[in-house]
Amino acid sequence: MAKYILIILPAFFLLACAKKPKTNPALSSSQAFVLPADSVVEIFKSRPIPPWAPKVYSYKESAERKWDLIHTRLEVSFDWEKQQLNGKADLKIEPLFYAQDSLILDARGFDIVFVNGKFGKNTILVSYKYDGLKLRIGFGGKTFSKAQVLDLSIGYVAKPSDLPRGGSEAITDDKGLYFINPNEESADLPRQIWTQGETRGSSCWFPTIDEPNEKCTQEMHITVEDKFKTLSNGLLTSSKKDGKGLRTDVWEMKLPHSPYLFMMAVGDFAVVSDKLEKLPLHYWVEPKYEPVARKIFGRTPAMIAHFSKLLDYPFPWPKYDQVVVRNFVSGAMENTSASVFMESLQGSRKELVDHDWDGIIAHELFHQWFGDLVTLESWANLPLNESFANYSEYLWDEKRLGVDDADYGGLREKQQYFYESSSKREPIIRYNHDKPDDMFDSHSYAKGGRILHMLRKELGDAAFFSALQLYLKKHAFKTVEVHDLRLAFEEVSGRDLNWFFNQWFLSAGHPELALQSKFKGNELVISVNQTQDTSYFPVYRIDFPVEIWVNGKSRREVLKLRNLEDTFRFKMDAQPELILWDADASVLANLDFDRMPKEWIAQYRLSKRGIHRAEALGQLRNSFVDKTMIKTILKEVLNDNFWLCREYALEAIQEMDSIFRMENLKAIIKMANSDPRPEVRVAALKILTELKFDGKQGILEKATLDSSLAVSSLAYKQYLLEEYPDSREKMKFLSEDKDNSYDAVLSAYYESRPGKSSFDWFVSILNKPADAEIYELVRSFGRFLESEKDPIRQEAGFKFLFNLGMEGTRAEQVIAVYQVIKSLKQMPDSVEKRKAIREKHRDDDFFEVLEYLD
Repeated sequence: MAKYILIILPAFFLLACAKKPKTNPALSSSQAFVLPADSVVEIFKSRPIPPWAPKVYSYKESAERKWDLIHTRLEVSFDWEKQQLNGKADLKIEPLFYAQDSLILDARGFDIVFVNGKFGKNTILVSYKYDGLKLRIGFGGKTFSKAQVLDLSIGYVAKPSDLPRGGSEAITDDKGLYFINPNEESADLPRQIWTQGETRGSSCWFPTIDEPNEKCTQEMHITVEDKFKTLSNGLLTSSKKDGKGLRTDVWEMKLPHSPYLFMMAVGDFAVVSDKLEKLPLHYWVEPKYEPVARKIFGRTPAMIAHFSKLLDYPFPWPKYDQVVVRNFVSGAMENTSASVFMESLQGSRKELVDHDWDGIIAHELFHQWFGDLVTLESWANLPLNESFANYSEYLWDEKRLGVDDADYGGLREKQQYFYESSSKREPIIRYNHDKPDDMFDSHSYAKGGRILHMLRKELGDAAFFSALQLYLKKHAFKTVEVHDLRLAFEEVSGRDLNWFFNQWFLSAGHPELALQSKFKGNELVISVNQTQDTSYFPVYRIDFPVEIWVNGKSRREVLKLRNLEDTFRFKMDAQPELILWDADASVLANLDFDRMPKEWIAQYRLSKRGIHRAEALGQLRNSFVDKTMIKTILKEVLNDNFWLCREYALEAIQEMDSIFRMENLKAIIKMANSDPRPEVRVAALKILTELKFDGKQGILEKATLDSSLAVSSLAYKQYLLEEYPDSREKMKFLSEDKDNSYDAVLSAYYESRPGKSSFDWFVSILNKPADAEIYELVRSFGRFLESEKDPIRQEAGFKFLFNLGMEGTRAEQVIAVYQVIKSLKQMPDSVEKRKAIREKHRDDDFFEVLEYLD
């Protein structure tokens, strides 16, 4: 599953500084320290417990398997008005080892119609009790042994909308089965049905053993109105109309997989076909987006080919479908052979130039091996799914874009984990978690992916990928725990890796390294202190690579960190110009070191890795030294082969005096016109919008035609602002854009022009629920209302926003409304309106944001 969390940080911040960790007393040099569950060691009693201290919960063991679920056959149809599923489940099941006289199935929120049973050709007497969550089935006192296969048939009605709302930060709802626009109340929403099984949502729409360590084959009979398409796991084996406007599609998955990976999708989709050799691929989108379906998903064949080669394991399922649905409860979900994605993937061609979705597409695809083929045996082992899917994003960036882009993605993952670690530090394999949903965090995803990258660097590519190949082949169609992964790496490498798995997978936290160097008498002395609080975290064993540059030449050394304090001595002919810490940009650690501006310049000029050059630029840009220091290298940076460095250079130039900007005008114009990266073209165009020079109108007009929406939008905004003679024609063109791609441009135009026409435009556009720019549009409308002089119109706009906040379901919409209402202090009931919005959304996952804003 792909998890998306909104963390608003400037891009340059990620690379702007060497991290300065809080220094904690190092009290032990032991490999790990486990905090007692019931008491605190006497020495720590007087110390405050930090907010990130690992929590102590009860041990969560893997579910006991009393029965082996062999096959699930479902017949389902739908009541749109009641948002219910009418179902019949046929389960083929046998005792796993011990004899059994009863069976417990997960079945949440059902009406049970009947339960029947057979053993061979004979009907067996069954009884059942149902409490709304568990279906307990007895066999009239008869006991069944291993290899005695039972056939159970259960008639039921699933009523997911009647279930109490649950969910987590990553999966915002857990009712399993979702009806979108069921009664066609919204003209802007398609009618759809889709499912979401992770972690225990599948038992909201069919009775099963809803545990990840269960696997079975599957057959799905889906009856729908003939106008709809259906999708499920496996292959479509038949499709029959009943002559009354209904059709039944039969989907079969003949390979075993876990119930949480079962899926359905129903709706009016355009289906674009593709393939990789004999493997059928399909991209399911709303009909409007059929022309861009390949633009969204078209690199899937190349991804499958690349991952299959790396893993020496062909794609394991008979086909692969990818479907985009409305109002999905997460970023995406890796159902076996059929991944579901949030609606944000659908966009115009120009939007897809600015932001492709290869990361999330690769993530769900990699799950088809790591998660679907080889599945965690308990949710405590979630990183065996998510860390690998996370790391696939690095692997695909490395293949498609190169190591610099991959490193930048890796850095953002590291920063995301560090952001979370300020309030939470847990082992990523957590047997002592509170509930399964809590496992879906930046530890399981971001930290886990970075740990795998460190393991790759520790063992080398050949051993790393050979071990993954062994792991997959040995455990295909089975379930695993973290030690299965360790044993695969040990078998291939011949090394004992308990130390690595203990400190990275099974311990909380991360190293915090204080780095110092001194050169004296032809000797370089490097000291490294581990400053993390060892009452909670281990003393880490790390092979820490550094590059030492002397007289323009590089010397690579690996510092073997084993203690709280380590010292290393190297003979040198002269004082180094630069010591480049973490030379491979791979170690998950906070680094604390001092560096002079001239050393940052040396790092930019000497480093071969783009991420280190970008780090140097971020430091120089944000330093308090004379700006002439960074000016000395900015002209060099404009030709850097890493786009991020070019973007940083342009952002730095934008902060310089107009004389320096005009000196570089020719290069900036060239970059605005033809740089291959839209981010760089935007940065260049921002500088040009602030300057006066001959030919500016022509450059802006050319930029309005750019393939990038970000570039063309910026150009249009400036063009309208400067009111060139044909600005009205430009406005008319933008207003007629069917994709609403330029709503942000129009809102900037209308917010500065109070009056009825502007008011009507805002109301019209904000009534469209699917607008991707909803947050900025609401904020823009707020600025319009602040400048609006007509009190009647201002009050009408205030009421409109309040209703938008009360009825809204999207976090960004409600949050923006809340901020605007708070800013409109002149409205007499602003406080009461905010309170009403908070109460309405008390059960929503973004409620804490509203409380914080207040």
